[in-house]
Amino acid sequence: MIKCIVWDLDDTLWEGTLREDEAGIRLLPEMASILDTLDRRGILHSIASRNRWEQVKDKLEQLGIAHYFLSPQCHFDSKAASIERIAQELNIGLDAMAFIDNDPFERFEVNFYVPEVRTYAAEQYRELPGYSEFQAGELTEEAANRRQYMQARRLREEARKAHKGSREQFLKECGMKLRIQVAREEDYPRVVELSRRTNQMNSLLERVDFPFVESYCAQDNHYLYVARLEDRFGAHGLIGTCFASAADDGIDINLFCISCRIEGRGIASAFLYTVLQRLERQLPQAAAARCRLVSRQRNLPARLLLEMLGFKKTATENEQSVYMLQLPLPRRAFDWLEIGE
Repeated sequence: MIKCIVWDLDDTLWEGTLREDEAGIRLLPEMASILDTLDRRGILHSIASRNRWEQVKDKLEQLGIAHYFLSPQCHFDSKAASIERIAQELNIGLDAMAFIDNDPFERFEVNFYVPEVRTYAAEQYRELPGYSEFQAGELTEEAANRRQYMQARRLREEARKAHKGSREQFLKECGMKLRIQVAREEDYPRVVELSRRTNQMNSLLERVDFPFVESYCAQDNHYLYVARLEDRFGAHGLIGTCFASAADDGIDINLFCISCRIEGRGIASAFLYTVLQRLERQLPQAAAARCRLVSRQRNLPARLLLEMLGFKKTATENEQSVYMLQLPLPRRAFDWLEIGE
């Protein structure tokens, strides 16, 4: 699925060339509606254009669409470099990026230097919402608010850079509250979406569907936990999910998916640790916790998370490794974070 579309501007987003005829610039027909449709599906928008940012910003505001665009790149570097910069700033894989441009040379250059990025000719813009890679399935609250979450993330990052104290002091001042609960039926669409959108913190790189989630939760001794996060910058929505089950001699973590938006704040380790802690209380006979992991470069953070919690690799078969943690859990404190239900 595409997570971010990078737009050229002249004769792509709008009619005309900004530097030559600023007064005559008009959005292409239906463009505002298409931007809004894709935005409500949780697909972000950005810009790679050889124009001056001050002039672009004024025009976007005049056209009423400035709020849609995150990390815009308006300068005279290559558009391939701009796309790489956008992907880094938004923490999105290049294989989840799309680039729209009217110039076949620009598209070829992007294809050459960053072949993971999918490119589209400008005249295809009306068709984008119908392509399968731009389909989001059942729309969720998190998808509809994804742009706002990313804007809050930028404010959070600016506050971090301005903070003069320690990292732990900054995290405490963020006022983070993590709520971990057993999933309800109304959470299932977001659980499905999270499995499809998450690569870095996806233990099996697996995509699940709604029937699978329903049948999983209907089985005895199967547990589906979800995590929601908020801080002083705003709500993050449902950011993590963990499929677990009870075995005769332990606890199995069958799949976990955690949004990369919250990376670097200790949220992922707090979530998995708390899930294991609660299951350990329910299952006092459990001697160990196990987790299967497909180990690829794209989900390296998932392996590092398990190792950080003390899991050790015990076996590998058919590209899947089994990681094990002996119980009882070692005591851990997450002092910078408020954890509740």
